[in-house]
Amino acid sequence: MSHSLSVILVYGEDHERGQLRAAFEALSGVQIAGERPDLRSGLALARQIRPDVLVLELAAPVDDALNAAAQYRMEHPEVALFLATDLFDPDTLLRAMRIGVQEILRRPIDRGALSTAIERVTSLNARKQGTSAGHRVITVFSNKGGLGCSSLAVNLALSLRRDTNLEVALADLDHQSGDLAFMMSLEPTRSIADVLGGGRFDSAGVQDALARHPSGVCVLPQPEQLDRADAMAPRDVGSVLEVLSAMFDYVVVDAPHGFSDVALEIFDRSSVILLVTELSVTSARAARRALDVFHRLNYLVTADRVRPVVNRFVEPGSVSLAQFEETLGMPVVGRVANDYAAASRAVNLGRPMCTEATAGLAARDIVALARAIARGEQAAAEPADAARPRKPGLWPFGKRRAA
Repeated sequence: MSHSLSVILVYGEDHERGQLRAAFEALSGVQIAGERPDLRSGLALARQIRPDVLVLELAAPVDDALNAAAQYRMEHPEVALFLATDLFDPDTLLRAMRIGVQEILRRPIDRGALSTAIERVTSLNARKQGTSAGHRVITVFSNKGGLGCSSLAVNLALSLRRDTNLEVALADLDHQSGDLAFMMSLEPTRSIADVLGGGRFDSAGVQDALARHPSGVCVLPQPEQLDRADAMAPRDVGSVLEVLSAMFDYVVVDAPHGFSDVALEIFDRSSVILLVTELSVTSARAARRALDVFHRLNYLVTADRVRPVVNRFVEPGSVSLAQFEETLGMPVVGRVANDYAAASRAVNLGRPMCTEATAGLAARDIVALARAIARGEQAAAEPADAARPRKPGLWPFGKRRAA
């Protein structure tokens, strides 16, 4: 491990807590930052120190520990939550998973399982800091629907494949939409639901569910039946995404709208998050809210991890790019021209814009964005009104607080 993980233990019985401490201290790169015997003082210490891992005892009455864990998770979503317990009631464990507990440590402690759990925390922390080695996961996201995220994801994947000649996967993880296969004229026989239902979170299980586009892009589609898509568990989705990122040089993800548990699993594993928006007041409001959440999740610590992209760009418009950037508090790194006719035709015919021989303006902008991502650079927009004085921001109370 490249740096020490700080751990706080909250456990009542002294002897059991000592065994737990010894198990953690036996691991390389782990430092016990503190321990407490009771929940109240333990949480107070955790709020002060902000450890990488908080271990809570899950004992009767379980509601106290679960409610405290849920509250702490809301306050500090970046901290990994472990529960140590010998209670194996399925309903209790399901509740723990739903509030965001990463690991259940069963007594007596299995040191091999504990080592694996710590490795997972280290890996996720590296991704959040943008320091993970390996292949890149590019997530296309908007917390406001109807902005063309699916079309952008499809064309971005095709552009990356054509421009780099590397292995590219396209993961349809927006279970409410699930249109990527249709947009590419694919008729898959299997989907992510088959992977999750079969429980085979390995390369062979995932490979069986992929549909290959003539371009060479491999697509992990959504099932046709919405009820099968709704059964996706966040942790399982994260496992599938980790397998894809190990198999392919680039994984482009069409993410669900909103900050659901599934979305957070995806963001944790993303090298780049393209925040899709438009030059409008409502879109600026939605994008600004999203950036505030990303700020609280510490995703903005790494420069260019979250990159605003303006889709359906029209100039001049009622909102200037300079106004928009001032409202967001960060520059727009790419813009895609408004070419509604070409985009609509591409979707209806199942022929993405970036596969056409004569690309339109929107396709050319997506190709430029893909090349910038492949180079690890920003596709910085050049405001047409850069030489003019800036108009006031879109909000009467001033621009967004710097991250």
